[in-house]
Amino acid sequence: MDQLELLKKNWKKLDHTLPKLSREEISNLIHKKSSSIVKWIFIISLLEFIIPNILLLFADFDKYTTETRALGLLNFSIIFNTITYIVIIYFIYRFYKNYQSISADSNPKVLMQNIIKTRRSVKHYIWFNLAMIPIISLVTLYKKFSTPDFLEKLPEGTSMLLVWFLTFVLVAVIVTLTWLFYRLLYGILLHKLKKNYNELVYSNGDDCG
Repeated sequence: MDQLELLKKNWKKLDHTLPKLSREEISNLIHKKSSSIVKWIFIISLLEFIIPNILLLFADFDKYTTETRALGLLNFSIIFNTITYIVIIYFIYRFYKNYQSISADSNPKVLMQNIIKTRRSVKHYIWFNLAMIPIISLVTLYKKFSTPDFLEKLPEGTSMLLVWFLTFVLVAVIVTLTWLFYRLLYGILLHKLKKNYNELVYSNGDDCG
């Protein structure tokens, strides 16, 4: 017998012995995987919020307040930090609610909607954090570059255009590195959620439409 035909025959025998998963069983598996992924998104975002704030407990607040006040940024700093904390806590709350929603309802159509909401929430969270970097950096450096102390220490003949160009490059590098960090941290989880979504679409077909 031809080797190819023999291989096909053996494969058909093997295929008959493999367990067949129903549409409902596939949906349940995807539901469990999605719930686990969203739980990790919530945990990571919580750790990302808690760890830096624990480290801040060891910071010299008096020195920070003195320097910020000297730059005329004390009120700006208070408002900026307050808004940042409120928004981040809101996102953490959203991630928790997403986890609850996905864990509670295994209906394929609802699960797909919750996956879309979760992916959207994570992307908005990432873009918010990335946007905060240039805002706080450029405002602070603008004030810093305007101080007599900085201008006196600036080498003679140095153009402020060059200083600002290098500043923008540095900020762009920091934003890019942060984006790569988030892409590694959350990107893998988002990719898995997208894969789960596609599997739901494939396994449920028109029922999810």
